Amino acid sequence: MSLLAELKRRNVFRVGVAYAVIAWLLMQVADLLFPVFGAPDWALRIFFIVLLLGLPVALLVSWVFELTPEGLKRDADVDRSASIAHLTGRRLDRVIIVALVIALGYFVWERQARIEPAAEPGPGPVAGIAEIAEIAEVAASAPDKRSIAVLPFVNMSADPENEYFADGLSEELLNQFAQIPNLQVAGRTSSFSFKGRNEDLRVIGNSLGVANVLEGSVRRQGDKVRVTAQLIRVEDGFHLWSNTYDRTMDDVFVIQDDIASNVATALKIVLDDRSWQSMQDAGVRNVDAFIEFQKGRELFDLAHGGADLMGLLRKGIVHFDRAIELFPDFAAAYWQKSDYYAHVIIEPTSTEEERAAALRDLREVLDNAWRLSGDSPRQAMVAVDRVLFSDDWTPIRDRIEKALATTGCPEPTWIEIATGLGYAAPALELWDRHQRCEPLSMSAPLKRANALVFLGRHEEALQVLSDAEVRLGNYAWLSGTKQWALLAMGRHEDALAIAPEVRGDRAFFGMSAEALPLAMSGDVDAARAAMLRWQAENGRNLRNEIEIHAAIGDRDAANKLAAELDARPGGTMILMATAIYCACGAPFDLESVPNFRERILESGLDWPLETLIRYPAKDW
Repeated sequence: MSLLAELKRRNVFRVGVAYAVIAWLLMQVADLLFPVFGAPDWALRIFFIVLLLGLPVALLVSWVFELTPEGLKRDADVDRSASIAHLTGRRLDRVIIVALVIALGYFVWERQARIEPAAEPGPGPVAGIAEIAEIAEVAASAPDKRSIAVLPFVNMSADPENEYFADGLSEELLNQFAQIPNLQVAGRTSSFSFKGRNEDLRVIGNSLGVANVLEGSVRRQGDKVRVTAQLIRVEDGFHLWSNTYDRTMDDVFVIQDDIASNVATALKIVLDDRSWQSMQDAGVRNVDAFIEFQKGRELFDLAHGGADLMGLLRKGIVHFDRAIELFPDFAAAYWQKSDYYAHVIIEPTSTEEERAAALRDLREVLDNAWRLSGDSPRQAMVAVDRVLFSDDWTPIRDRIEKALATTGCPEPTWIEIATGLGYAAPALELWDRHQRCEPLSMSAPLKRANALVFLGRHEEALQVLSDAEVRLGNYAWLSGTKQWALLAMGRHEDALAIAPEVRGDRAFFGMSAEALPLAMSGDVDAARAAMLRWQAENGRNLRNEIEIHAAIGDRDAANKLAAELDARPGGTMILMATAIYCACGAPFDLESVPNFRERILESGLDWPLETLIRYPAKDW
């Protein structure tokens, strides 16, 4: 008898096929359950090796032994007259068929789970057009499978100071993911809003518009650190990847790179050498530096949340400076510092000496942020700020157009002025993208509403603001933007009705909350009285005062105040913002502001700007 015939007689081929199918099924079950029980990556690899080594053992057993009704016997001891081999073969055939059916069923189920949205019933045979449209809308709005949010890692250490380390590690991972092509990453502001909240992952995923969430914990004791990370699919809670690292602090960046690499692999993203290098270059690579940065960011966020703005920003500067001292190429730290100096220039209570010093410092930190940002969207945004706070606006159009043409998640600041300079349409695309990246940030809907007003789409602007109020809650700046949109529509009575809500924004809209709606109604005396009451209670604000004097038709007063602002350090930038947000054409004459006039002429920008809001008393 030939070897091939003998292998068939002893069912070696059948055993091999049955073993392969069953082993594949066992690997799928292990891949599903191992992460649930917190098993490390190597456990699955060991399980695979064991199964692989078991194949030759199974083949050897099938050659030497035969399964009979009396049990397992050596092949030489089996009575061949009973056709035992044939009976054993039929049993193995049934095992193979059952295993193949189970494998096929699992394969079909997995394909459906990956391709179709979960838990969305399809239209029945009598579904109407509205139902089909609704289902199509849900499918269209489903998050990209290659999208992720990095939640702040939980500090499991006894020392609360280690929370800054945990936050820093989370942000470093987020910055690395942002460098991966084709991976949509939720922004820091939105992801970190879930810090300390025990929310269902589906709620988090829906709020952030992502299909996957990376979460984890950090335990640090002396030089030892344990980092646990797990990548979870939002729609069904399936663990795509997880691992626990027990290392020293010297290995923190090795851990960071390994997590990023494994997440990319789990999401089926192939990193070429250039992408891998960009991902590594995005990191700070200094633990103490990113801890100081996190302390500064915490104060920055508190300051912009309505607390002591200037005091908290001033304290934050100390931490950003320490971060830069530890890591001199820290572009993001320079970028964050610039906000404080800009506020000193804008702040009505600042002295001339303080403004002059702040302008020098602002220009220096913007230069460093631009130089260190490399060829990135951040560099394009910083380039706009550098021109606006300089004494030469010649390249402003080129800088704005390049910034608006960037892709990815923007980090916008003064690029918002582009909306009022004839770039409302591309600016709206920028703010739409910003909202997709930061769905829980208030700035995106505010800037989107501004752009929609400049495009004449007032009702859409109001709807954007109403949606933001429902999702994010109300506060004075949102109400101020809503009032501004109402004034552009000529609805001064509605604008006046929400004035009490707007007055809470002391820096930007507060003084004009009552005055501008009254000026639009034609009651100039009441508008002036409202401005004077505000001044008596809260002090001066030249930007608001110029706008109000223009609205009540007091051209000489508007020009006088504009000239005062024009002479201040950084005043030309504030005058531009005043003109844009007045939206009333020219709130002052160019002849009264020689510095601003020079900037306008060298820039080639149109003057006067477009008139969106018309006040009866303003006749120029």
